[in-house]
Amino acid sequence: MDWPNVPATAGADVISIAELTQKLFEDAKAIGISSNEIEEATGSVYEAIRNAILHRDAVVAD
Repeated sequence: MDWPNVPATAGADVISIAELTQKLFEDAKAIGISSNEIEEATGSVYEAIRNAILHRDAVVAD
């Protein structure tokens, strides 16, 4: 499975997740989506990104 928005080098560590979160908010802002809108839709952005990385890693391991 391809995870285009989760780089293969991204780990489930705090720094990687923080960098991805910042990138997400920057990209969203560029197209007019506020961080509040994202957080309302996803709950914890940190957890959503962490779960995507962990899911990707589990799929790759299989």
